[in-house]
Amino acid sequence: MHGAAWIAAFTAAAAAIPASLAHAQAGPAQPAPVPADSVRVVLPEASSALLSDGVRSGRMILFLVSLASDSAPPSRGAAPMDAPFFDRPQPMYSVAVESLSPGKAVAIDANAVSFPLPLDQLDGRYRVQAVFDRDRTGRGHASPGNLASAVSEVTLRRDAADAAELQLSWRIDEEPLPEAPNLRWFEMKSALLSRATGRDVMLRAGIALPAGWDDPNHRRRIFPAVYVVPGFGGRRDAAASMARLLADPATRELVPQAAWVVLDPECPLGHHAFVDSAANGPWGTALVEELIPELERRFRLVRRPEGRIVTGHSSGGWSALWLQLEHPETFGACFASSPDPVDFSRFQLSDLYSDASVFSDPEGKERPSYRVPLMKQFDKVCMTVREEASMERVLGPARDSGEQWDSWAATWSAVDPATKLPRPLFDSATGTIDRGVVRNEWSRYDIAARVRADPARFVPIFRERVRLLCGGRDGFYLERAVAGLQDALTAAADALMAKGQMLSEGPGYVTVVPEETHSTMAAAATVRWHREMRDWLRANGLD
Repeated sequence: MHGAAWIAAFTAAAAAIPASLAHAQAGPAQPAPVPADSVRVVLPEASSALLSDGVRSGRMILFLVSLASDSAPPSRGAAPMDAPFFDRPQPMYSVAVESLSPGKAVAIDANAVSFPLPLDQLDGRYRVQAVFDRDRTGRGHASPGNLASAVSEVTLRRDAADAAELQLSWRIDEEPLPEAPNLRWFEMKSALLSRATGRDVMLRAGIALPAGWDDPNHRRRIFPAVYVVPGFGGRRDAAASMARLLADPATRELVPQAAWVVLDPECPLGHHAFVDSAANGPWGTALVEELIPELERRFRLVRRPEGRIVTGHSSGGWSALWLQLEHPETFGACFASSPDPVDFSRFQLSDLYSDASVFSDPEGKERPSYRVPLMKQFDKVCMTVREEASMERVLGPARDSGEQWDSWAATWSAVDPATKLPRPLFDSATGTIDRGVVRNEWSRYDIAARVRADPARFVPIFRERVRLLCGGRDGFYLERAVAGLQDALTAAADALMAKGQMLSEGPGYVTVVPEETHSTMAAAATVRWHREMRDWLRANGLD
């Protein structure tokens, strides 16, 4: 899953962009059946150099944040283009652009793909920002290479025709990577992924090195590694915060003294989760066959499973668990928290195998997707699945937004030969679930179902290598799937022992922690796991 809670754990929040724009009020309203609002977006002739690479096609997206006195802006301090905001979904609109021409405006009006209402139905004052999404090599509209306007304020009225103009004035650039004595940035071309996708694909990582790594007199010359998979929206630059932690003498008795390798889980269609998928390519195989061997050679890392720990939170937690189950010959231990759904019969609040729609339950009630606990047993639902999917449709009508549901499809679905894109799980207008996609494609990645189907393979891995925690009040209702996985593991273990198979207890566990949320679970797990990781390394002679 994605959102501020866990992205903040790995990356710093982007500062809001300074804003200024002249809001041009249209002339006297002319008689018309329906008043129309429109926002024109133009690339000034003077800024034509922003298109110097020649890429002119893409999607023009307009983001708005209400300034109503009774509606506090979401993610205070964020720019409108930092949407989607799960705590308070805000209006957004988009239109396709075949060829952007300097000086020629692109109109966004009532005909644009919209959320939650057509533009001419909005009423109020808004902070607005436009983005020209033209880069298809990175995930989402905030990818480097895309163009954006400054942030401005406009007034839109339902009972009058309004018009405003925004100017694309800057290009989103790659953030410079920080430097530190114990911090390294690494990338290499993946032959496997490049061949599968028909373009050059890079494997990237940030490596935070422990004390003594560059000391010829240190007692260790070869170090264990902790592989970190960031959550949705996280990237390898989170290694910088880990480097600071490892460099602090006060933490050396608390934090495992290993090379912390922060992986980059993003690709054009979303968070690839290090799954070998039809749409994204063989990311899991590329990790274990290409990246890890090269990292071990370059950074003097232990070359056996006991010296490789994999960990992550949220989407990173699901990825870490998947890697441990798929590659037990590579990873010796897994520490996963609040993973994306691990039981597809409890996929947030849906049962993908029996429900008709992900948007509403059998009684027609809207299914929540994100909640914030207010007090014991009381939650505020901030976003429904319908709202989340509608925002994704604005950002990528072809189901290529790179956001959560589209990302899951890119990871778990087959590629539609007609569209060359992943087959969607559900109809974007009705939420109707495609039963064939669930049965033939997604079900292969249902971890609870895999445990039930092959207990002899998976139960020992869970008992001996997996530590999994999830908050009992997870913002995305992920505790339901973790409870389903607990049930599957218990039933599978009982069945094995009934057949006479002996099972070791092991240090593994799958636990739902009461009252912890999606964000608080990350911090609580980290405190607990640093000690348990050190115990694991010590037991294997690697501390």
